[in-house]
Formats: sequence, C-alpha cells, structure tokens
Amino acid sequence: MKTMVLFILFIGNVTLTIAQPHKKEIRNLQFGIKAGAVYSKITGLDKVLVSESYYSGYSFDNPYSWGFTAGVYVNYKFEESISALYTELSYSRLANLLEYSDVNDFKYDFTARYEFVTWELFYRVYVWNGLHFGIGPRIGFNLTPDALFYKSNGEDIYGPDLREQQDLRDILKGRSNFSLGVSVGYELANGLSLDFRYYHGFSDVIETQVNNHHLIETKNASRVFQVTLGYALPYNLKFH
Repeated sequence: MKTMVLFILFIGNVTLTIAQPHKKEIRNLQFGIKAGAVYSKITGLDKVLVSESYYSGYSFDNPYSWGFTAGVYVNYKFEESISALYTELSYSRLANLLEYSDVNDFKYDFTARYEFVTWELFYRVYVWNGLHFGIGPRIGFNLTPDALFYKSNGEDIYGPDLREQQDLRDILKGRSNFSLGVSVGYELANGLSLDFRYYHGFSDVIETQVNNHHLIETKNASRVFQVTLGYALPYNLKFH
C-alpha cells in the first residue's frame, strides 16, 4: 500500500511538471495520466504446491483477483496517418488467489499480492475518430517478491499459519514479468479516454528455490485483464 501511495504522488508530480508553461509548440503529442482496475491470476501454482504424483483426493480453485493500476503515458500520433506510438510507465498489482480443499476437510487460501512498476510500448491504429486498437510488449519489475500470504483451517494439526507462510516466502520468490498486450480504447476530444487491455504473460513470475517441502519448479505465467480511465492534454496543443 505504501508503494502505491508513493507511486501516485510521483505520477502527480510528473503531470504537474508537464503542465508547466513552455515556449514551444508540440504537435500530435499527448501527455496523460490514467488509473483503473486489474483482474489477474497466475497459472500453474497448484502444480508447484502439490505434485500430481504426490497424493490425490484434493482440488484447487484459482479464480481471478482484483487489483489497481495507475500511471503516466505519452502518445505520439503520426501526421496524416492512422498510426501512433504509445508508451506508459505505471504501478500495477498482480494478484492471485489459490483455494485448496481435500477429502479430509482441510482447506487453505494461498494468496500473492505482487506490486510492479511496469513499462510498455504499444503500436496503435486509429480506425475511426478516437477508436483505436493496439499491441505491444510490457515488462514489469517486481517490488514485493515476498508478498505471499497463507491462511488455513488446520493450525491445530499442522502448526501456525505464519510458520507455513514464512516457509512459502523463503521458497517461492517473485520475479519480473514479461507479457504481450492487446488493447481497444476510445478517446474523446476533451482528453478523456477509456481503455481495455489483455496481457498474456510469457515469463515465469515465481521461482521455486531448492527445498525439502516437496514444492516443485514449474512455469507460472500471468494472465491480466485491465480497464482504465485516462486524461490527456489534446493533440496539437500549443504551450506559450
């Protein structure tokens, strides 16, 4: 939470700096801020925690989890063209909830709440007025690699949840995240914009360290849906 607050203060300062008067004309260039919701999950964690060959009689549920994102961006639209280049620096939370239950009525929730600073570069095509489609890579740098949480109904049998949580944090380490994004959005003439994106992760965002807890290494990739509301200074704005 502290990281998110500091990041919001940072992007606010950047925006105020951009808005200061300059004796210069900038054509087809937008500076903006944005914020919105993230709906995410991490694949393959069930295979890390319980190997298929280890035992049976259990099940996992891995629903998507909500998070938050905010950032600043620059969008350059080429003259007499439908093409644009868009780049963004943002804060984003990659969350995941894994729910375990077995035939002995043992249950636990294993949650990841990773916070990232992300940078991305999109190629955009404007097909009609402010309607645009985009595609591009994104890389995220994990600020909280130990942000894992464990809660169960079995403390009386298996010991304190905090001990299990610390063991998981010692073994499973969050990593940087590389993904490819696709987007569709619409910009209004007053600078407001709405943007929908999907990011398909290709990198392993959690590394399993050598351990004696029967946790195995497997690829854990991110799947992220995102919706944001933005505000930008309009194209062809003259600074005096």
